[in-house]
Amino acid sequence: MQTVEHSKSLFYKQTRKALLWMNLSHEPFVVLYTLLPFIIRKDLGASLLQISILTALRPVLPLFSFYWSANLTNQRHRLRSNLISAWVLARLPFLFIPWIPSVWYLILCCAVYEFFNKSGIPALIEILKINIPKQARENTYTFYFVLSFIESILLGLMVGGVLDLHPKAWQFLCCATAFVGLSSIWMQMKVPIPFAPITPKESIPLKTKILQPWKDSFILLKNRPDFARFQQGFMLGGFGLMLIAPSLYVFYVDQLKLAHSQIVTGRSIIMGIGVVLSSYFWKKSLNKTPISTLTTYILIGFALFPLTILFSGLSIHWFYLAFLFYGIAQAGSHLLCNLSGTLFSKEEDSSQFSRVNILMVGLRGIIAPALGGLMCRFLGPMATLILGSALCFFGAWYMHAYPYSIKKATT
Repeated sequence: MQTVEHSKSLFYKQTRKALLWMNLSHEPFVVLYTLLPFIIRKDLGASLLQISILTALRPVLPLFSFYWSANLTNQRHRLRSNLISAWVLARLPFLFIPWIPSVWYLILCCAVYEFFNKSGIPALIEILKINIPKQARENTYTFYFVLSFIESILLGLMVGGVLDLHPKAWQFLCCATAFVGLSSIWMQMKVPIPFAPITPKESIPLKTKILQPWKDSFILLKNRPDFARFQQGFMLGGFGLMLIAPSLYVFYVDQLKLAHSQIVTGRSIIMGIGVVLSSYFWKKSLNKTPISTLTTYILIGFALFPLTILFSGLSIHWFYLAFLFYGIAQAGSHLLCNLSGTLFSKEEDSSQFSRVNILMVGLRGIIAPALGGLMCRFLGPMATLILGSALCFFGAWYMHAYPYSIKKATT
């Protein structure tokens, strides 16, 4: 009995250490990565087409990364290697940016990152579910998420000024921060995985490998109407956010004429403050408030973001207020989306729910950024921002008008 308890304690401690360093080592890269659409527009003169492609990568690539984790169910021994491989491959291309500082190579780097960054999420969430008890898992995940944003605030204070003085410094910083992120693989390698019998590999036809994950996902949505309703709400709000993505960076550069320090202050510092101040309340609400209600609040926050951005031409304070709204909403969205697999799955394998989350992001990503780019070109960024806000508000109304509660799985 003592041996079992000791093993559980060891698994818990090692997993927490790995998760902590993954968050802290990753955040410097995130600070730079979120600035890349702004950088390629301001410093490299990227076209609207290139910006639209770049902003589409994040939602579209999950349609392919979806397959990376498609065979994880009942393959527990593959969780750690799946996570580590995805983590390494996501960051490797950024090591060469100082030698290839072109818009198209940067887009390629981002494509590789978006594919593999999403690929490792189901494995990570399942490892957390196996090694950390539910209450401790939610507390740990929230606390480390907040820590990473505190780090983001501190980094933002330095990065903006550096880029204003040395605009080309982003090339070296991308390389350096990717290398820092890669250092966490040593902690990931130490994460223990409980023994589970290895399921023999079956010879599966290629057609089945391609189609079966989709079939499994739609069967899950059919059998779990509560989870399907959750996806419907996020589909509406997520579509609205993706629709405005190309317009945002055109609006920042061409109309607001923002400096690097201003975009970093908004995106890293003010947004970080919103995340830090609200994360505790979102975490407490996970066990007390229906998920449909939480989704409503999150989508209202996202709807206020583009609406407030429109007033930024009057004063930079509106720009910062918009990112405060976004940070508050993002804190709830991050916790709910990433932990929804464990919340809906209960005692089942959570990776199947996480895969559906990724798949839904990819499905709306096929249409929304491209449509947003076309709207920005023909109607202008302001009209696109208004429509995106309206879609988020509609998603919030839908969640409020048609609430749901988590149900047990049906077989």
